[in-house]
Amino acid sequence: MKIALVNLCKIEDFAVHKSYTDSISFLKENNINYLDFASGVSTLQGMVEKFNEALDSDAELIWFIRGGNKCILALDLLDWDKIRKSSKKFYGLSDFTHFAVKAKTLGLTCYYGQGLTNIKDYFPTEQDRKFIVDFLQTGVPATTDATSLNEGVGTTSLNLSNVDIVGGHLFIFTLMQSQLQINLKDSYVFIEYHTGLMGEKLDDLGYYIDQLLYVLKDNLPLGFILGRTEMANPDGTTIEIAEINKYCADKLATLNIPVYYIDHFTNTITFR
Repeated sequence: MKIALVNLCKIEDFAVHKSYTDSISFLKENNINYLDFASGVSTLQGMVEKFNEALDSDAELIWFIRGGNKCILALDLLDWDKIRKSSKKFYGLSDFTHFAVKAKTLGLTCYYGQGLTNIKDYFPTEQDRKFIVDFLQTGVPATTDATSLNEGVGTTSLNLSNVDIVGGHLFIFTLMQSQLQINLKDSYVFIEYHTGLMGEKLDDLGYYIDQLLYVLKDNLPLGFILGRTEMANPDGTTIEIAEINKYCADKLATLNIPVYYIDHFTNTITFR
């Protein structure tokens, strides 16, 4: 499978990123067939033009190499009819949620979970990275079953290969859904949250979930799938994922719909 590398999430030339050498060596070491459209530009317009070149290429998968905070600025600069007609698939994480939710409305397939930058830091061993390599070589994402967080509601586990999923970063999905109003009655909503801030409490996370539920109040999905949310206490210690999951599941229990968990750091989620 041929991969096109793009960047719409931070105004930065990929070639000057601190992890550029490691990122490219990862691709070469694993014989990944790639085209680099993320290097050589450092303006938003230039990045959009490179993205259009990727659409015109013979790559099957377009990989947004990193997260950031600029994808929302690119949305109105993109030719969405061209994107739809390309029939390509797209891969990314975090800020990529802006693109992925919009692409969902056009019937396109997106994969969520991993970026290319810093890949050897986040996945330090070859075995850690194997599931990503396998996906890039075969086009088949590795995903385990999601496990239930609210016993007695829904099934004990959920096979994600045969269900309709949309979502991404909690903040961004809430914003995009408020604008696009995707009909969710036959879908599961995947949400994860991460921030560079320290000292946010679970009650703060609950507030963000309340915002999402306000947007979804007349349009509930079949269930929720929680990804791996990362939060830190004021002293810098990590809030355990089990504590975060219990808090979220308890908060969502009033809806009486299933809530599942999957570690999206080590799985690739398909939005289709």
